[in-house]
Amino acid sequence: MGGRKKVLQKPEGPWLLAVAVATALILGSIPLPLWRMKLIAPQYPKGLVMYAYGYKFADNPKTPYNDINEINTLNHYIGMKPIEPVKEMKAFLPGIAALAAFALVSAFIAWPKTLVRLLVVGAFWFAVLFFLADLQYWLYRYGHDLDPSAAIKTAPFTPRLMGALQVWNFKVYTAFEPGFYLMVGAALAVTFLPLVVRWLLSEPVAKRTVQGEERLPTPRR
Repeated sequence: MGGRKKVLQKPEGPWLLAVAVATALILGSIPLPLWRMKLIAPQYPKGLVMYAYGYKFADNPKTPYNDINEINTLNHYIGMKPIEPVKEMKAFLPGIAALAAFALVSAFIAWPKTLVRLLVVGAFWFAVLFFLADLQYWLYRYGHDLDPSAAIKTAPFTPRLMGALQVWNFKVYTAFEPGFYLMVGAALAVTFLPLVVRWLLSEPVAKRTVQGEERLPTPRR
């Protein structure tokens, strides 16, 4: 028994707090959109809006249009492929669940702390960077894989991750949504919150030590 290695350990407060906050934030990103595209033209004065969640695309319920169908119809004229869920979206929910579970378990397992925590931090940042890279990839693909037999010829283009773009008479606005910022917040929390908590906990101890030293009586000669 004595030679067996410990599997579980008592969690360290700052790290447990960090992974708890990060897990809450990353799970909070699931029901929220991560990204938005809005198209404005004279024939659509209220704009066509498409929201991208981690696992689906959705219309804007506040507009009178069937947004995604309208966008796909317009895209057809310039030879763009229809907007539909991609295979990466099927991995979003299980991926986020696995990341949250790994982060929480890391606070209790007795494996090498530094390695495990680096893996957790890296996994949170990987989720953010993968989303950005994958989104940019598909924006490029949609704007460049144009059907040469389309009714309207247009030069290849790439919608921006964030910003504005003019395509024919459409003004295209793109922006990140709250779900993405929660993902970034989760990565920041798991990276920096342990350091902040340790610093806050060490400050009172340091002050008490200094004050205690100041109260020590001066020895008589």
